[in-house]
Amino acid sequence: MSTDLRSVRAEQAMATDLCWAEPHETVRTAAMRMRERRVRALLVRGASEHDLPGILTSKDIVNLLGSQDVSAFDVVTVADVMTRPAICVGKDTNLVDCINLMRMSGVRRMPVLDGIRVLGILSSSDVFALALDAAD
Repeated sequence: MSTDLRSVRAEQAMATDLCWAEPHETVRTAAMRMRERRVRALLVRGASEHDLPGILTSKDIVNLLGSQDVSAFDVVTVADVMTRPAICVGKDTNLVDCINLMRMSGVRRMPVLDGIRVLGILSSSDVFALALDAAD
């Protein structure tokens, strides 16, 4: 089977199990949620329902460890280390454009939006898995 990645939309490849973090909570609390839910990113809640100020990724947490001791997990907040702004794509964006945006932005995960509503998260791993399935 062959799939043209230009014909696949972000909405078709994204993960829909959304996990959230509060900007004021500690990195430890958020990291524990990531481990429990087996995810590598948490969307960060904003002041209003559709506000998405950033995304906390495992990369953000590893970068924190590069500059501080593990004890920082209990002091540093999600807002201190999250990636901001969250680089988002529309649900109808084709995967080639998503890949190029990921490359240019240096991100591995992007929230997928329908207008201003978050539908899911598209990761480079999702694109990789889809491409492998198509190659079979």
